[in-house]
Amino acid sequence: MKRLIFSWLVTALLTLTIGCSERDSSAVLPTRQDPELPKKMATVFTARTILTMDEDNSRATAVAVSGDRIVAVGTPESIRHALQDYEVQQSDLFAEKVLMPGFIDNHLHPSLAGLLMPAYFITPFAWTLPHQQVSGVQGRSAYLARLREVEQSLADPEEFLFTWGYHQYFHGELSRADINKISATRPIIVWHRSFHEIIANDAALQQLNITAAEFADNPAIDFERGHFWENGLFAIFPNLLPVVLNPERLRYGILEGLEHARQNGITTLCDQGVPLFDLDLEMAHLDAVLRDHALPLRTLLIANAKSLSLLGEEGAFQLIESLPERNTETLRYLPKQVKLLADGAFYSQLMQLQDGYLDGHHGEWIMPPDELLRTARKYWMADYQLHIHVNGDEGLRVVLDMIEKLRAEYPREDHQTVLHHYGYSAPEQSDRVANLGIQVSANPYYLWALGDKYAEIGMGPERAHAITRLGSLEQRGVPISLHSDLPMAPAAPLRLAGIAASRVTAAGKVLAPGERISVETALRGITSEAARAIQQQDSIGSIEVGKLADFTVLEQDPYAVPPQRLGDIPIWGTVLGGQPYPKTANRPL
Repeated sequence: MKRLIFSWLVTALLTLTIGCSERDSSAVLPTRQDPELPKKMATVFTARTILTMDEDNSRATAVAVSGDRIVAVGTPESIRHALQDYEVQQSDLFAEKVLMPGFIDNHLHPSLAGLLMPAYFITPFAWTLPHQQVSGVQGRSAYLARLREVEQSLADPEEFLFTWGYHQYFHGELSRADINKISATRPIIVWHRSFHEIIANDAALQQLNITAAEFADNPAIDFERGHFWENGLFAIFPNLLPVVLNPERLRYGILEGLEHARQNGITTLCDQGVPLFDLDLEMAHLDAVLRDHALPLRTLLIANAKSLSLLGEEGAFQLIESLPERNTETLRYLPKQVKLLADGAFYSQLMQLQDGYLDGHHGEWIMPPDELLRTARKYWMADYQLHIHVNGDEGLRVVLDMIEKLRAEYPREDHQTVLHHYGYSAPEQSDRVANLGIQVSANPYYLWALGDKYAEIGMGPERAHAITRLGSLEQRGVPISLHSDLPMAPAAPLRLAGIAASRVTAAGKVLAPGERISVETALRGITSEAARAIQQQDSIGSIEVGKLADFTVLEQDPYAVPPQRLGDIPIWGTVLGGQPYPKTANRPL
C-alpha cells in the first residue's frame, strides 16, 4: 500500500514538474476522465502566431478549446499531453492567421447608435459602416449643400429629417434660420457631432411642441438660434423621444452599430451607462436585436446614476442594486459598478478647462461638483466601482479632489475607479492619477479628429497637442484601456490602438510624441486592460487556460507593422465561445 501511495506521489510530482518546465511555451488544464465515460470533445486551433496577452506565456501556435473554454495553450506538440482525456480534432482554419484575445470595447452606447445611426451622416471625416460608406464634408457651404441635397432626396414632404455629425469648427456656425432656408415646412433636427447638442428649425420646434415660454429659464437653451445643449437638451428629451425612438428606426440603428463593432473584431462590449433615456424600452430593443440576429457578442451593462436621478437618490440606488436580477441570455448587468458624469462634451468644447478657452467661452457641468460628490459618496460607501466621464483638466481636478476626499472618509485600497474619455489633463495630474490608484479608459480618437483643429480654435497648440495624455500614465504604471464611445468614434479597436501608439492625427501630424504609448500597452488596452477596467479579467481579455474561448482573427501580426498602420490590418472575423464567425456573416462556420 505504501509503495502504491509513493508511486502515485512520484507521478503527481513529475506531472507538475513537466507542466512548470513547459510554462514558457504552453499552458494546460489538468483533467481526470472516468474511462467508462465518453471522452469530451476538444478542438485544437493552430495559427501562424497567437498573441495571448498572458505575461507568462506571450506567444503560442495552438489553442485547445472544449465547450466554450480554453483547455490548453502552447504548441501542437506541447499541449498534446493535456488532451489525453479528450477526443481531439484539429482545425487549420487559422493556420496562416494571427489570433488575439477577443477585442473589448468597455465604453460604447448601442442605444445611442440606435438613435443616431439611422440619421443622415454629414460628418467632418469618413465613416465605414455595414450598410454605407460616408465621405467626409468640411466647410460651411459644403455642409449646407449636402444638407439641402439630403432634404431634397426625401419623397415624403412631412418626414422628419435627422442629420448627425455637424461641428461648428469644421462646418461653420449654424442657426435655425439657416435650417429654415433648407426647408420652412419639413421638420429638421441637426444633431451635433458630440450628441450633447442639437439645432432645430421652426417646423421641428412646432412639431415637437417646444416653445420659448416653456424653457425660458434654462441657461443651456438659445431659442433664437434653435440651439439646445447639455442640460438644455436633456430638458427637451421628452419631446424628442416619441420621434427618435420609433421601434423600427431604433432597432435598425442598434443593429448597424453592433454589426459595425463585430466587423471590427469586438467580441465583448460594455454599454457604459444605461439608460440614456428609458431603461425598459432601451433594454427591450437591445435584447431583441441581439436575439433576433443571433449576434456573436457578449453585452455587458453598467448603470447610469445621472439618468436615473429622477427617481431620487435612494430610488436610483435601489434600482441599480436590483438590476443584475434582470439579466437575460444576451444582456448582463455588472453588479457594484456605476457610471457618473462630471464635465461637458469634448466635441463641443464644453469640457471644463482650468485656464479657460482662448475665445472666452466656458465649459459646462453635467453633474455639478456638489451633486457629483453627493452621488459618488453614496456609491463609494456601498463599495461600488465608480466609472466617471471626465474631459477637461478642471473636471479632472474636481474628480481627483473628490476621490481623495472619499478615500479619507472611507479608505478603499482597491477601489478600481476608472476615468473615462480623459480628453485633456494637465501634466502634473498624471502623478495624482497614479498616486490615487485610478485607472483610465481613454478615447484616443479625440486626438486624431480634433487635435489639429483645437490647436487653432479654443485650446491653442500647447494644450491641444497633449489631448489624450497617455504616455505619462504608462510611465507611472497607470492601467490604460481604450474605448470608442460609439458613435463618438468608430468602434474599431485596432484603429484606436494605432492612434494611441503613434499620435498621428487626421492631418498626418504627430502631436506630443512623448505621450505615445507602446504597442504592447495599446494592444493590452483593447484586450486585457479593457477587461480589467470592468472587472472581467478572470474570464476574458487574454488567451489563458480556463478563460472563455473568445478570439479576434487577424491577417497580420500587429507587432510587425508601424503603429500608425494598426488600423489597416485586415480582420478575418472572430471566435466566440469556441465558435468561428467570419466577418462577412454572423453565423458560425
